[in-house]
Amino acid sequence: MDNRFKEYLKILRHSDFLYDVSKTTMEDVESQSEKTYSLTFAPIMVSYVVWLLSQAKKQKIKRLYFLARDAYPMYEIAKSLKDANLLEMEIDIRYLRVSRYSLRLPEYHLQKEKCLDQIFLSGIDVSLYRILKRGGLSMEEMKQVCRELHYEKELHDVLNRSQILQLKKQAYQMCKDGSLSLLDMIMKHSKKRFLSTIGYLKQEGMLDGTSFAVVDSGWVGSIQKSLRNLLKTQQPGIMVRGYYFGLYELPKEHSGCEYSAFYFGPTEHIRRKAGFSNCLFETIFSENCGMVKHYKKTEEGYEPILSQIENPNGKLLEENHKVLQKYIKNIQKNRNGFYQYFHHIGDKEIKIVEQICSKLMSHPTNWEAEFYGSCMFSDDLDDSHMKKAANELSQKEIRDLRVSSKLLIALGLSKKVIHESAWIEGTIVNGRQHISMNLFFARFAKIMTYIRQTIKMKRFEEVNV
Repeated sequence: MDNRFKEYLKILRHSDFLYDVSKTTMEDVESQSEKTYSLTFAPIMVSYVVWLLSQAKKQKIKRLYFLARDAYPMYEIAKSLKDANLLEMEIDIRYLRVSRYSLRLPEYHLQKEKCLDQIFLSGIDVSLYRILKRGGLSMEEMKQVCRELHYEKELHDVLNRSQILQLKKQAYQMCKDGSLSLLDMIMKHSKKRFLSTIGYLKQEGMLDGTSFAVVDSGWVGSIQKSLRNLLKTQQPGIMVRGYYFGLYELPKEHSGCEYSAFYFGPTEHIRRKAGFSNCLFETIFSENCGMVKHYKKTEEGYEPILSQIENPNGKLLEENHKVLQKYIKNIQKNRNGFYQYFHHIGDKEIKIVEQICSKLMSHPTNWEAEFYGSCMFSDDLDDSHMKKAANELSQKEIRDLRVSSKLLIALGLSKKVIHESAWIEGTIVNGRQHISMNLFFARFAKIMTYIRQTIKMKRFEEVNV
């Protein structure tokens, strides 16, 4: 048996239920990726779903909406458990086809000029093209905005965080004095999408008075906030609850929303965050289809319109889905073990998840870094900008990601453009040089980021008490 598999099985030993189901599933499959999924991603996801179902039972939630596309495997697990009569609770399990883009664009006209804060966000290799694409602009409209801004760079030139903030400041001022038509363009596209979006959400029962919660991977809870902002136009007092794998922070304005996190929250678990990769998580947990762009009214109702860009990780997702189905069947064969796990899931079980995540995501083997690092990922609203999760970087570019380099840019003392990696640990291992030192500095950079976020969130909570 592969030594890495032995390491994962040793961790899983701390739960008889997870160990038995994971080991049985691993022995039922053949390839290395299938076996790895059986011992890592499958028990991680099952643990999360069991936790959120137990929370929903305690809080007497009647309906759960699993949000496309990240929550698709979670939906499959929850639905299968319900269909097998394993839940001992009445719960309506639904899959809601939404995306950040499909909700945020119709939301912009409700935010007015504040929507520019959502559009001018930094990320991995952000260009003005990607910024304007978030607002739904056509290429002709983008060219007009460039002329009005007197923007001399190419639309696809990568910008650093300082340059993005400067552009946002300029756009705010020019929209205010009427010399920039950007906001008018965004408002036009936003209003065009609003009614069909509300029609779809109403069609799916979100306004019928049933107590519900949304389920997603998490990170900042922005989809939940967008849903609430849209739904409150029809039902002002509506409360939207959300269950998440993890939350790094919360939206500044999130009244009418309740957030619950399984693995880490905004003001805690810095160590867990530092050993975790949300980008890698998203490449593995998704649905094999295009993202939702908008909604169309038909004779039958409202239909989600998907992007023509297929999920580039489709083959792996289909393979993972087959393994997950085997995993679920093995759960059904171990009903007594599942009942025990369901009623007692807590810190011990989450600790198992932490040990697996930290080993796989923070200290991957050469095979793990190469295999999972080759998965494609986009951190933007639109899925047209895809790169390898473990983006190939030179040793100099890896060093540029250290705290000192980013601090100089933030202070305006450097104009260097940082090239990010969605999964920096995978990039470092694939680089085959100075691995230990680079992993140390990458982890240090993460820790400093999460300390800063934690302090910011605690101050925000104190102000809003």
